[in-house]
Amino acid sequence: MSARRVLPLIALAGLASALASAAPIPVPATRLLDEVKILSAPEMDGRASATPGGERAALHVASVLQEAGLRPADGHAYAMRFSIPTRVRLGNDNRLAFAGPDARTLVLNTDWTPVGASADGAVEGEVVFVGYGIAAPDLQYDDYAGIDVRGKIVVALGGEPRRADPSSAFARTYTSGYGQRAYKARAAHDHGALALLYVPRPEAALDTLPPLRGGLGAGDLPSAAITRATAESLLGAGGQQLAELKARIDTTLAPASVALRGVRATLSVHLVREPGTTANIVGILPGTDPQLAREAVVIGAHYDHLGRDGEGSLDTAHRTDAHPGADDNASGTAAVLGLARAFAASGGTPRTLVFALFSGEEMGFLGAGAYVRHPPFPLERTVAMVNFDMVGRLRDNRLIVGGLDSGSGLEDIVTGATTGLGLEVELRGSPWAPSDHQSFYQHRVPVLFFHTGVHDDYHRTSDTWEKINAAGLERVVALAERVIDRLARGAAPAYATAGVERPELAAGAVQAGTAYFGIAPDPADDAPGARLAVVQPGTAAARAGAEPGDVVVRFGGVRVYTFEDLRDAIVARKPGDAVDVIYLRDGAEHAARAVLGSRP
Repeated sequence: MSARRVLPLIALAGLASALASAAPIPVPATRLLDEVKILSAPEMDGRASATPGGERAALHVASVLQEAGLRPADGHAYAMRFSIPTRVRLGNDNRLAFAGPDARTLVLNTDWTPVGASADGAVEGEVVFVGYGIAAPDLQYDDYAGIDVRGKIVVALGGEPRRADPSSAFARTYTSGYGQRAYKARAAHDHGALALLYVPRPEAALDTLPPLRGGLGAGDLPSAAITRATAESLLGAGGQQLAELKARIDTTLAPASVALRGVRATLSVHLVREPGTTANIVGILPGTDPQLAREAVVIGAHYDHLGRDGEGSLDTAHRTDAHPGADDNASGTAAVLGLARAFAASGGTPRTLVFALFSGEEMGFLGAGAYVRHPPFPLERTVAMVNFDMVGRLRDNRLIVGGLDSGSGLEDIVTGATTGLGLEVELRGSPWAPSDHQSFYQHRVPVLFFHTGVHDDYHRTSDTWEKINAAGLERVVALAERVIDRLARGAAPAYATAGVERPELAAGAVQAGTAYFGIAPDPADDAPGARLAVVQPGTAAARAGAEPGDVVVRFGGVRVYTFEDLRDAIVARKPGDAVDVIYLRDGAEHAARAVLGSRP
């Protein structure tokens, strides 16, 4: 998204006067921060969709809407439940055994466990240690250089070399995806390996296989997570020391891959994949004007986060510290709950206000997709959707508001509301940004997107409540109150078609180096593959000929069972990568080549 311009701290007083309306009740910073603390607390366990922690977060959100006096979405319940493909359980044939100097059969769920994104199958072969399992010519680093892994089973460490060292090239390119298990599985597959044995970070004991929030089969490669002790034993049998090899790589940033002489492994993986359920939490504040109450403004944010996804990917076969998700997106959830309380306490607005807290955003905007398929208030009478995603880290008074080009009059509404708040509001025209409002825009609803920018704690366990700028969040909510009040009583914005801006102009808006295909899923479809609900114009998917309704079944050599498989495969790539894509349309198979862009 390109910046249109930056508004000064105090500007456009004339427009503010022209659009003046009764001010909603202010939301204090302390109350907003209290909500962030509750949602990012340890008992929420990272708020992953379809997990106990996610359900606890949903119950809390529903209780706030109820206490504020909002009407349940369907008249009796705030929770709008929908299915997501999130669970995996062990089948009847999961075995890992080593042959060689330390021959033994390992104990399932103690020494090892299949990873949730493993392909099913049984393999046997020699074992090769491949360091971090990274082939990164752009960083002059390749764990596969000079070693043949074809027909063999590889052992790879989680993460990246010296990832915590700010001087490391890998630390500077944290968002490249090299540390993700999905990338390592693809790299192993591309180099001809039979299977991947993965040592997650931190290298601790494994728990029972948890509910799946990742893909269901990546790279046609059986994959398993093994404990640090298991990895040490395996390398020791081959005459190597894991700690020594790891230290050598981290110190020199040079590969130390080695074949383990005389060591063979047999791996069998059988997983049973099941759907799970989660819920959007929706409360309605009826309009006060008999005519305008037939129309609505949706105020939304996603309350879900990554749970215990310790590698920053969607693989959850290894239990680690939970991701608190204070900024992403407890901050946006706190903003919406604060706005719900404020507007309810002020008696409402002429138009109906719908407060929607979405689940499944981290899995591909699944909650927003479920909402627009079964809206509690008709989309054709929804005049706008205002979305909050990561609004808790205001820096240098800079707030991004996107989507100005999605509806007539939106720019005037935003600029007219900025007076006296001490905010530098960066206006962005494009509605194309990776968050829930995209689903509404695709259904011809004008949108606005509030965002304070990405930071180094994005999707990491360090995204904690102590780093929230509570005073800044208060000002963001104050601006949002004014904007929503104007939307709820003024002329309805007319939907406008907005093009996709050049990807390179948007690279700073999210993590640098994140590949982008340009699609959104249809999570209601339970058939194998990833059915597309949205194909954004001008993106790699559109250039490859994909259309809404198509079902992607392979992506860059990766077999796709669900949208999470497709997402993993995309994240493991880099902008500019050319990938082969196979999709089904009306049962017929189509093959195309796609050159990935940068995530806008």
